[in-house]
Amino acid sequence: MPSTSAKRHRRLDVLKGFSGRFIADLDHLERTRNYLWPGDVARALEAWIRYENSPARRFWLNESSADDCGCCPHPVEQRELLGFVARALPRKSARELRKRLEELDALY
Repeated sequence: MPSTSAKRHRRLDVLKGFSGRFIADLDHLERTRNYLWPGDVARALEAWIRYENSPARRFWLNESSADDCGCCPHPVEQRELLGFVARALPRKSARELRKRLEELDALY
């Protein structure tokens, strides 16, 4: 059984459940847009999932009160990026991302 420390540092498989078409469209978007780097969307989705599952999220409710150390992704900014990506993806892929975001947002 993995230790608690190993569980805490294990990366989430945030793209699990998305279609191959979504992954291909996402890869294309990240390679062709000058404001995205490969892996940006997966990191943003992981940050939003961790935020949604964290009891500490109440500290992020007021963006100005958050201690922005610069070393961690800001969850509100990551959510905004995901919304932007959903608008930039082709229709079917955007629908998949929006569905996942709606599920996560419903937790909040």
